[in-house]
Amino acid sequence: MKVAVVLPAHNEAGNLTPLITELFRAGDAVAMTIEIIVVNDGSTDGTASELTTLQKSLDRLHVVTHPINRGFAQALRTGIATARERGCEAAVFMDSDLSHRPEDMPRLISAIETGGDVAIGSRFVPGGGMVGVPGWRVAISRAGNTFGRTVLGIPVRDLTSGYRAVRRSVLDAVTLTEDGFTIQLESVVKAYAAGFRIVEVPIVLSTRQHGTSHMFYSPSLFVRYFQLLMKCRVWMRDASA
Repeated sequence: MKVAVVLPAHNEAGNLTPLITELFRAGDAVAMTIEIIVVNDGSTDGTASELTTLQKSLDRLHVVTHPINRGFAQALRTGIATARERGCEAAVFMDSDLSHRPEDMPRLISAIETGGDVAIGSRFVPGGGMVGVPGWRVAISRAGNTFGRTVLGIPVRDLTSGYRAVRRSVLDAVTLTEDGFTIQLESVVKAYAAGFRIVEVPIVLSTRQHGTSHMFYSPSLFVRYFQLLMKCRVWMRDASA
């Protein structure tokens, strides 16, 4: 299976070299050939320079650059388009801040190879969890996912995880339109509504190693989340009509 690992990156200097190195090592350890697509989303730190250095020795590393910061959702869409253009059969999506473990990547792909269409790296199934994450963030994540699962009736425990593997057929069938981090929920709901099989693989989430978090827990975030849940209900209703 030809696999592309998509890394949206905004000001991730210091994180990308160890992340990319470990991703290739994890793939090689199980005889899995991957290519990595980094979307440099208008970084103003040393991200571009770090990627230029890495490309000199890694021919399976591809960089797409947004001259200005266009936001996480657009970086993700650019990564999806590039993965499709390069003929991937599956794509893995993960954060670029070392909060997701590269060694979990082969298990996500294995779940696709054995019948899943979307394999979600789940914090909330047996074997999954969070390490070093503040208790208030853990509580918000658990409550938000429980609420979303209840409202939507989708049997997925981690609807908002950013670590996932997706089969090419899903990338071709699902159109993503959300802005911001809510695109994570949109992608799962639309895949589920379209009849694709979603499986969960346990992962352990940690915290970023370098730089500043791009996720801000403001009141408007929770409002947007609730509004998106209402839109999700419409998508699911239309899909079943």
